[in-house]
Amino acid sequence: MIHLHGVTDEPYAFGDKQALLSNVDIDIPVGRYALLSPAPELHRQLIDVMCRLRPPRQGFVTHDGSVSWAIGRQGFIRGKATGLNIIEFVADLYEIDADATFELVADLISDPRVLARPMEHWPLYLRQEFSFALALAPAFDVYVIEGAIPFEPCRFTRLWLSLFEERLIGRTLIFSSYRQNQMADYCLKGLIYERSTLRIEDDLDQCIRKFPPRRSRSESGSAGEDVLGGSFGDGQLGF
Repeated sequence: MIHLHGVTDEPYAFGDKQALLSNVDIDIPVGRYALLSPAPELHRQLIDVMCRLRPPRQGFVTHDGSVSWAIGRQGFIRGKATGLNIIEFVADLYEIDADATFELVADLISDPRVLARPMEHWPLYLRQEFSFALALAPAFDVYVIEGAIPFEPCRFTRLWLSLFEERLIGRTLIFSSYRQNQMADYCLKGLIYERSTLRIEDDLDQCIRKFPPRRSRSESGSAGEDVLGGSFGDGQLGF
């Protein structure tokens, strides 16, 4: 569960200060939520607050259980670190077994041989597979996804979706995406962001009709990388 306690936030986005949240009090109980709004370009900032990637200007956010990083963000899986380095780092951060994490990732991705190589030399599709596979290693209580999940018809997508559906049993999902069919498949309620506040609505179909998903400005600018839905974003792991 995620709790927002008197949260007010005015981050800078797209060159201006945004009135993101105004004295918001809300409890988000166990469930599967589609994050919908008339301003999807502000979903990144909302998710930053809900995942506690940065503190709000006023108020605070608490979690009951573990909350994932913002799965689907772009930009983290690159550089001179190897896949093995990142696996060991994530295993240490979330106190999970590094060998079991390696086996999970190696079983899922298309070419596990790349794990010993610097990520800067990996093909884009393998960086994306790696980021999604790694996100299923910790047993999170709340999964937060920003962007499309894997959808290309291939072995990785079939395996990942099967394991993802197992992970979701009895857990919470908060899903922000421009792919309406994926939100309809995995979500049951709407988490509506409108007029600087959040609310939960039960009729997901009505929510989607009122706030049809669309690409935000940031997603439109990086569409060339959207083969599997993107990869990690800077600061996504919470530091």
